[in-house]
Amino acid sequence: MATYEEVTDSYNPDDWKKDIISGRIICVAIDGSDDGNKAFYWALDHLVKPSTGIINKLALLTCTPLNSSESVKQECQTLLKNYMALVRVANLDVPLRAILLRGDVRTQLCDIADELKADVFVIGTRGLGALKRAVLGSVSDYVSKHCECAVIIAK
Repeated sequence: MATYEEVTDSYNPDDWKKDIISGRIICVAIDGSDDGNKAFYWALDHLVKPSTGIINKLALLTCTPLNSSESVKQECQTLLKNYMALVRVANLDVPLRAILLRGDVRTQLCDIADELKADVFVIGTRGLGALKRAVLGSVSDYVSKHCECAVIIAK
């Protein structure tokens, strides 16, 4: 089960009910890095922009360790609010959530995607080579193997 707080001002649970006629639920992991930005803009351009008349739902996700300071938590909240503003500037009228997860980023991302019943998860990559990825591990690699939904690794 994911540990998180809702950063969204106007979250309406009814907008997030999953039914046969609703649009896809799209999760995007953001961290303020260039790779996180690529994932965000890829999701907007390819999944969120309404071209079919179906309104997709967008969940912006970031994570801090459980023992992180209040200032780190506030930085992450600001990051989420900035990305929400970018969605609004793009004139995308979609149900939007911004979620600050707490704990191990890999497991928290997978847990929240499952809880939201996500259809697609978009995440960036650090571009590690095979050896570094094997030694250090990779959040995107973990998410791609453990998430129940389709995972797109934006490069």
